[in-house]
Amino acid sequence: MTAATKGARAGKILMTIGIGIFTFIPPVVDILTPTHIFHADWTPHARFHTMWGILSASSVGLLALWLLWFRPAGHHVAGVIGSCVLGAFMLAAVTMSFYGGALTDPDGVPLMANGVDVNLLTFSIAFVMLVIGWRLVARTQSPGQQ
Repeated sequence: MTAATKGARAGKILMTIGIGIFTFIPPVVDILTPTHIFHADWTPHARFHTMWGILSASSVGLLALWLLWFRPAGHHVAGVIGSCVLGAFMLAAVTMSFYGGALTDPDGVPLMANGVDVNLLTFSIAFVMLVIGWRLVARTQSPGQQ
């Protein structure tokens, strides 16, 4: 295996982890715990929008993973898709004061010992992994493959 092949494979694995974080973790946490879909204080309409958002992000995440691993130059589209989903999370986090949002409920995921929100940390790491992986794959591809 050449250095370029190893770099591309490492990049795809990093991208897979970054994309996998938003594709698989929210459905498990948000559907199987009482902090989102089944939150007692949420209106049915809020639950509907949450489920729609979760399924939308997970669906495009699955598409991104398929493109990444099974389509020539699919890493670019997968990178754009992942950046859109993770970037939307970051934008929602940055603009919380405008719409009265919060990263977690009072009875939800507690802050880490150093005061860092687990959601923000997890999705930030996913974003960094996605970008680094995308760069590694793009750097190892010949111009005709990109």
